[in-house]
Amino acid sequence: MSDAAKPGRGGGIADGDADRGVVLRDEGSQLIVDIAGEEVPCVVRKTLRRKTGKRRKAVAVGDRVTIERSGEGAAIMAVDPRGTSLSRPDPSQPRREQILVANLDTVLIVASAKRPDLVPNLIDRFLVAAESRGIDVGIAINKIDLDEARDYGPYADYYRALGYTVLEVSAVDERGLEDVRAFLAGHTTSLLGHSGVGKSSLANALDPSLRLRIGAVQEQSGKGTHTTTTVSLLRLPWGGYLVDTPGIREFGLWRMELVDVALWFREMAERADSCRFNDCLHEAEPQCAVRAAVEAGDITAWRYESYRAILQSLRRDARPDY
Repeated sequence: MSDAAKPGRGGGIADGDADRGVVLRDEGSQLIVDIAGEEVPCVVRKTLRRKTGKRRKAVAVGDRVTIERSGEGAAIMAVDPRGTSLSRPDPSQPRREQILVANLDTVLIVASAKRPDLVPNLIDRFLVAAESRGIDVGIAINKIDLDEARDYGPYADYYRALGYTVLEVSAVDERGLEDVRAFLAGHTTSLLGHSGVGKSSLANALDPSLRLRIGAVQEQSGKGTHTTTTVSLLRLPWGGYLVDTPGIREFGLWRMELVDVALWFREMAERADSCRFNDCLHEAEPQCAVRAAVEAGDITAWRYESYRAILQSLRRDARPDY
């Protein structure tokens, strides 16, 4: 398949590849596939489900697929190997992996400056999830129009110091939108963030033709209402695809070893080699360089708490069911 035929690298499917496409969205009983700019409803052949051993979700949004058309409609016959995927434990069956989207180039984590307040713990989970899968990642802090005092500033500055791209934007007054467009151009990018941070509002501000539904933030809780209910791949007019995902309040990490978590905290990874023990988890072990850096203020307390929270969630997910 040529580069022009790949999502995120120049648009849709090349002419002459009429039987090949990219899965745009999952509508339950059928998948919508982009075939040379045409949206084709498809079912998944039972033979493919048997071959992959996946009775429910053999195909994910973002998969590159081969389809076959007949008088009865179109069916997905084969799925190309995935370059990357973003997944989590299935909320209903934690022992099963749920693929959110396949073949991502980048992830843009969307947080909000206010309403709801920025949650670094969730940002850090997304960072670990993306980077551990080899996916480039950036952070967009939305709703800066609600925080002219820039209370979110210490978080933005800390992430920048770690080498992350941090974009400060407002979907309301359009500050920073050109920077976001430049970040997205030519890539297949997933917007990730919990409900109410303004992912859909930001996407609509970037490209009004998307017309994504927007929900109000609940006044009492400060949390957003879920308006996006399915994962969708959206073609961008300046090149590339945008993946719109439902707001995620909790984000699990799929089968990550405890000792590997610190590898994806950049400021911890560079100090971990100085710990006394090679398998140090940086909790109560003696002569721990990471914990010493936290006590010295070189690693912020909130990043360390994010790290500890991930360890706790992995331990919880690993417990046997009785």
